[in-house]
Amino acid sequence: MSACVFSSLLTALCLGLYGKYTYAGACTDPFLSPASLLVEYGSPAEVNCSIPNKPVTQYKLGWESKTSQPITDNETSVVWKLDRLTKWEEAERLGCFFTVGATQCVSYVNLTIYKRPDRVTLNSVSDVVAEGDQTELRCEIENVGPGGNLSVHWSRADPKQDNTFTRFTHTSFPDLVNEMQSVNKTVNLTVTPSREDAGVQYQCAAVLNLDQHLLVFPSQPVTITVHSGKPSLIPIWSAIAIVLMFAVVSFQCWIYFQYPHMGRATS
Repeated sequence: MSACVFSSLLTALCLGLYGKYTYAGACTDPFLSPASLLVEYGSPAEVNCSIPNKPVTQYKLGWESKTSQPITDNETSVVWKLDRLTKWEEAERLGCFFTVGATQCVSYVNLTIYKRPDRVTLNSVSDVVAEGDQTELRCEIENVGPGGNLSVHWSRADPKQDNTFTRFTHTSFPDLVNEMQSVNKTVNLTVTPSREDAGVQYQCAAVLNLDQHLLVFPSQPVTITVHSGKPSLIPIWSAIAIVLMFAVVSFQCWIYFQYPHMGRATS
């Protein structure tokens, strides 16, 4: 699908497929190599822009960029190059233009910038849980981007099944869908362990879905100890009361809730 906007000079600016803009008249689209680029934030980046041959009239071949705008009027190629790509805005509109007289063509680079998280940390509110009780897992992700491509995968590994991590749910962020820069995110997940979950490990992972590239950054796993069984009632008499007339009889007892590795609660 394409759309055209006409100026007062009756010159048509046409938007065609693949992000190429063409003024009316003969035009050769600049050739980009590579046309698509996946770059880690802070890494070098380079794209070459070229035309088949020199026009017989004056022309310009150059780059539209937030950081570097090389241009030539006597060569058939020009390179956009950065030693460190640190502007997220470059992904929005990085293009090479070719102007001959009143005719101009622009080809845009499909540039994707990503940043691996500084840290992905998983913690459990309680490391020891009684069977059937709820506990909360908290996944903290620091400085990862772009936020609009971020999701969190939750996995678990059962020691009775070779400790292979299997994803059981995920968390997405509709509020970040338009976020092009890095973000910090804390995600909570409530789980209710059963007796069979004893020894199970949990893990969260920050996931960047970048078109055909899926980048996964997992946390260190955590293990939740699950206790099962009914508490035992052990009455202990503090004294043997001898009942006399007008005497006050007093008894004391304790109930000990005793689970393996769990200490002892007294009431």
